[in-house]
Amino acid sequence: MSRRALVVDDDAVSRLVLGHMLRGLQWTVEQAVDAPDAASHLDNAEFDLVISDFLLPSGTGVDVLRTVERRHPGTAFVLVTGFIEHSTLPPETTARLSGQLTKPVSSDTLRTVLDELFPAAGTP
Repeated sequence: MSRRALVVDDDAVSRLVLGHMLRGLQWTVEQAVDAPDAASHLDNAEFDLVISDFLLPSGTGVDVLRTVERRHPGTAFVLVTGFIEHSTLPPETTARLSGQLTKPVSSDTLRTVLDELFPAAGTP
């Protein structure tokens, strides 16, 4: 059974690259462009993982995290940040994350985070 991920990023290239990497690891992927779009996806489906960029045109990845916590509290949440954003996140926010990735995200780094979050799944 394939795991399901929601990738949230307003940058089409970043969204497509993350989706491609996840599909290569046998994940089923849906994509959202901003926080309201992510909320809509979360209303209509359950996901094992949500990966969200921090800076979105309609809010932040923390807003997406809040939606995930309210609607699907067991869902793993990974925030993708740039170096500057990473250094400015308060500890109370980082404590709520399942993982964090810094752009640019490599396939090896993504695989490592997924292996930590889903150890029983293994890697192909």
